[in-house]
Amino acid sequence: MSIHNPLRRRSLLAGATAAAALGATAACGDDGPAGTAADPVEIGFEWWGDDARAEVTNQAVELFMQKNEGIKVRTNFADYPAYWEGLTGRMASRDLPDVFQMDYPRLRQFGATGMLLPLDGVVPTDDFRDGVLDTAKLDDKLVAVPVGSNMFGLIYRPDWFEEHGIAVPEAGYTWEEYGALITQVTAALGEGKWGGSDWAGSYLLMELWLRQQGGAFYADDAASLAFTKEQLVEWWSSTAELVASGAMPPPDVAAEATAPGVAGGVMATELRWDTAMSGYWESVAEGGGTLALAPPPSADPSNLALHLRPSVQFVIAANSEYPEQSAKLIEFMLSDPEAAAILGTNRGIPSTKTGLDSVEIDEASQVVLDYEATVEQYLIDAPVVPPAAAGAIEAKFTEIYGQVQYGEMTPAEAADLFFTEAETLFQSEQ
Repeated sequence: MSIHNPLRRRSLLAGATAAAALGATAACGDDGPAGTAADPVEIGFEWWGDDARAEVTNQAVELFMQKNEGIKVRTNFADYPAYWEGLTGRMASRDLPDVFQMDYPRLRQFGATGMLLPLDGVVPTDDFRDGVLDTAKLDDKLVAVPVGSNMFGLIYRPDWFEEHGIAVPEAGYTWEEYGALITQVTAALGEGKWGGSDWAGSYLLMELWLRQQGGAFYADDAASLAFTKEQLVEWWSSTAELVASGAMPPPDVAAEATAPGVAGGVMATELRWDTAMSGYWESVAEGGGTLALAPPPSADPSNLALHLRPSVQFVIAANSEYPEQSAKLIEFMLSDPEAAAILGTNRGIPSTKTGLDSVEIDEASQVVLDYEATVEQYLIDAPVVPPAAAGAIEAKFTEIYGQVQYGEMTPAEAADLFFTEAETLFQSEQ
């Protein structure tokens, strides 16, 4: 995004280091002060989300401008598809907003191509909670800061489990045991409800499964896949009997669902990022139900392969004319007690200590915090930041598995096709 303020033009900072960026800003003393109430500098700030997110974000931005009269913030938001379509199209011309919201799977796409400003020494990091910055680095450089965090969990309906006298699984149960539990719960619930949904179409859950065995989805250099076709066939075959038996909904029924299974009142369990609880809580409560969290199943009872993942991140464009002011906005949004209270848990459990201490923790968020405390002992290092081609690779994963679901390909045929498609996508990014 261009900043139309000819009186305060500064040289572009594309590809600059954080120190050089700040040095360039400081070196422009002949332009006058960095911004005043009468003549503020202007920075752009964009994110994806709904109207509720926009409302709280704009409130926090207004507070920032009241406390920083020399900085004007121009805001914009869109839904997820439109947001990324727009930003990706603006990459070539480096027409990016000063501050924008980043999705973790896209971090390498922007960060490895010089689009993001390194933030070491630019955004203070001493207030961040332990472990949350691990997923914000590329080549040992901090290029993003997490706004909130989450981890995998099993969201379930404890009221249904209690009603039918079914025990909730404890940490260390296997994927096979989870399948047996789904079968048991589906039988107890009756027609139109299920114990769980088909997990094999999720590349994120496959990554979890691989890491539980000491493996990975992507190689350490993020330039290739790190698993075998045989492993993919095993994963894509893991739910076939459950679907065939009716323990899981058939693909056509699952595709017609207008809301996630647990939120829609038709599923007893769901493997998701734990902060999805906040989006499910109200609809389930309105129907008289309750929600809780348990650890996910594992291929190794001693290794759940859980890690803190950023729900969203904030980044600064490398060509920002105002990196110092942009960094000030980010720091304010994450660590100012009043701003944190306004933003609440809209973007997940706050990543900073000040943020966590300042927000009003609702029932759903408290369940998430309690769950994360119980599995803290199982946390391991985060996986490698996904490759630039991750979005396309993951879309192919889902698309090709769909052909397995509908019997159009065998798991082995689909695995061959996926590896061919993935190799082409990796090469296209080189």
